[in-house]
Amino acid sequence: MEQRDLLKDQIDQMGKVLAQILSNFLGMKTQGQAAQGMEIASERLQSELDIEIEKLITLTKTETLEYLKNRKCTSEHLDILSEYLNETGREAIGKNKKVAKLMLEKAIELLDIADEISGTIAFERIDKKNELISLLQHVRLTGENGRFDSLISQPPHPL
Repeated sequence: MEQRDLLKDQIDQMGKVLAQILSNFLGMKTQGQAAQGMEIASERLQSELDIEIEKLITLTKTETLEYLKNRKCTSEHLDILSEYLNETGREAIGKNKKVAKLMLEKAIELLDIADEISGTIAFERIDKKNELISLLQHVRLTGENGRFDSLISQPPHPL
């Protein structure tokens, strides 16, 4: 009983830390300090929660699921991580489309995994996925210099 309560407290604390990291990043982003906010958020995610964003965005779906299960992430945690990747991916579009694409794709994947973990399908997640898919299509249609590029040169999205 005590161990279950301790685990529940740890999971609750993780959710609070994730929400605080996202909130701090969004605050810095609105102040025009998105790059600094991303750096601080990445450091906090790694040091406080052992989540390395640079590694996370390169993992396969199976590896991602295992990585997050080892860190005791819940579907609510994945919703927050997905939102963070959504926001950082949007910020990266103008700077590095490849990184932006990876972040946005991982944000979608995290929402899919959240559905799997929770055993439910949330309308809010469906809306968020559709929004991200639309944004990804835009990112794929524009090249590094904002030009319209052929979709033939772009690999299809795994959805």
